[in-house]
Amino acid sequence: MLVVCVLNACRKNAITQATSLEKLKVLSYNVYEGFRNDPVNIENFKKWIDTVKPDVIALQEMKNFTKIGLQSFAKDMGFSYSLMHHEAGLPVALISKYPITNVKSVPSNLHLIEATILDYHFFVIHLSPLTYDFRKSEMEIILQRTKSIAKHEKILMMGDFNNMSPQDASFYDNTAKMDLVKASEVNNPGTKVLNNGQIDYTTIQNIINEDFYDTWKMFRANYEKSAPTKLRNHNNFTRIDYIWINKTLTADYQQAYLVKDTFTDYLSDHYPMILILKR
Repeated sequence: MLVVCVLNACRKNAITQATSLEKLKVLSYNVYEGFRNDPVNIENFKKWIDTVKPDVIALQEMKNFTKIGLQSFAKDMGFSYSLMHHEAGLPVALISKYPITNVKSVPSNLHLIEATILDYHFFVIHLSPLTYDFRKSEMEIILQRTKSIAKHEKILMMGDFNNMSPQDASFYDNTAKMDLVKASEVNNPGTKVLNNGQIDYTTIQNIINEDFYDTWKMFRANYEKSAPTKLRNHNNFTRIDYIWINKTLTADYQQAYLVKDTFTDYLSDHYPMILILKR
């Protein structure tokens, strides 16, 4: 009974804090196989988070983390709420200052979290690195789930989508880049980016077709890679890490950017992305 009372008190306190919230800051980060299971990386991440000060953290590749370990990790950074469905492989995770509610079950073979924080529907996603067909089928399942949510509701989808965007096609469709993609497919049997010799953008195009907006691209015409970081020495650059919002949320958009500093240059092979929404 006491535990229930304490939990209810925590939730009421979080809701009270949320009513005075002027903006929501969301961080999405592929942390490269659970920080490579390096305690120094984990401790440095905790310190770095204190400088970034997000309200919600969506993490991909949380290898070697258990649900209990994630909870402890979150609390060390001042976050009371955490969620992770699967512990094996490269699970995704969600960490929040505010209650995580309306948690949906997911297929065991899909790296996905679907849950609600405040009045936002969150989808934390890590699509397959293997083939464009596989990513397409995974995204079809997720988009079908978004269709069950009323259009006036607020929806965010974020994570590592492992697929390039048609909005960046002009930056990819050159001989040097295509040579790198072709070489990568030869050196990594089982991966498939090219469809009849061209980059397959279908997975991302299908998201755009459902009226979701790539927040990094909304007010930019240029290109910026989200991978690799300086941890990798190859130049096969891609922008495959996204935070998407539905049309309802576009009026609340304030800022979206990739975080590139001396810490993120080497923590992971991906750069993190931040989205700021007004409340």
